[in-house]
Amino acid sequence: MKTGKLIDIECQCGRLLFRYFKAGKGRIIKCIISHIHEDLVGLSRVSTFSKPLCPACGKELGIIMMIHGEPALKLNQGTIKGIRI
Repeated sequence: MKTGKLIDIECQCGRLLFRYFKAGKGRIIKCIISHIHEDLVGLSRVSTFSKPLCPACGKELGIIMMIHGEPALKLNQGTIKGIRI
């Protein structure tokens, strides 16, 4: 992969959801499933158009969609802690 950073994605409640490889700058709007380094929620096993939940507080993380031919989690910005690179 290109150069980038591993970023911890956390819920607003403080629970670590997954570690994501972020290439480039800016906010995290979508997370491509194949770029998830360490999955603590089980996103790799969910189907398209499902809405995964935080295991700790039960908030909706976003929706799984096909983006550029790959499954990706389109994040609900109010659920995760703000991260900007």
